[in-house]
Amino acid sequence: MINLSEVYQLIQKIETGDLLSSAFARQKASDILATKTIDLKIRQTLADQLNQLNLQLALHKAVADDSY
Repeated sequence: MINLSEVYQLIQKIETGDLLSSAFARQKASDILATKTIDLKIRQTLADQLNQLNLQLALHKAVADDSY
């Protein structure tokens, strides 16, 4: 069972991890969101945090080395 502490660690990994570990953390977050047996409050907290991270990412200006 996942708890809020683990959710915040996952969010931290998405924010500060390298590209690969961040991508794996985002995938794990997606899996958690899709798991209905995980407490709704935990999934909502994770969804809110991911939404904030996605907004920050959308506002990030691309630099020459970025690719899409």
